[in-house]
Amino acid sequence: MALVNITGKSIALLDVLDEASRDEVLKSCQRCQYKKGDQIVRQWDDNHHLYFIAQGSVRVTLYSNKGKEVSFIDLHAGDNFGELSAIDGGLRSANVIALTKSTVDVMPSHVFLHLLEVYPELNLNFLRQLTAMVRRLCDRIFEYSTLGVNHRIHAELLRLAKQDLDLDGIARIKHMPTHAQLGSRLSCTRESISRELKHLENMGVITRKRRRFEVEDMPQLERLVNLDGG
Repeated sequence: MALVNITGKSIALLDVLDEASRDEVLKSCQRCQYKKGDQIVRQWDDNHHLYFIAQGSVRVTLYSNKGKEVSFIDLHAGDNFGELSAIDGGLRSANVIALTKSTVDVMPSHVFLHLLEVYPELNLNFLRQLTAMVRRLCDRIFEYSTLGVNHRIHAELLRLAKQDLDLDGIARIKHMPTHAQLGSRLSCTRESISRELKHLENMGVITRKRRRFEVEDMPQLERLVNLDGG
């Protein structure tokens, strides 16, 4: 049976394979269930598995010696994580926490490395995934080095919006982090997040729909980010 979540969305990394090959690949995985708040991966762990998210959402994060959380990214059904240790056999570089009840399929690293040799199309798709990761990290380094707090908020909101852009041009952000989570991710206070989002609402760029945000004016948000970046 192909690995899909309740909405039928497949694992993005494996989408380049035909159904028969994908089914064969997934036979090597062990399916695991996690409750909200469970720690799936711990920093400095020495396991080297690759993880596919079948259902649910997880957060990749680090903690300082004083317990301050630094959040990197939230991942959802269809995504994968753990690829760095699966490649180089090194220790885990971050923690991964279940944000919701989640179903995860776990693949041993030696199986994954073998599959990269057997399926060239999978290898290429994986290289593209790693390239996207490097580009994303480069963008963040640039933003931390050159942008103020409000400008970093604009850039992060644009990233989230592009993930949920509909055909009508409105981005309905389905997985909007809380103000505290955004503050952790962008190294600023919840108050700063709240003030800037309210400012964007007053400008007509975004609207708040209960716990969801909608970006009504993507061109204006893009202009703000381009202006922020000089």
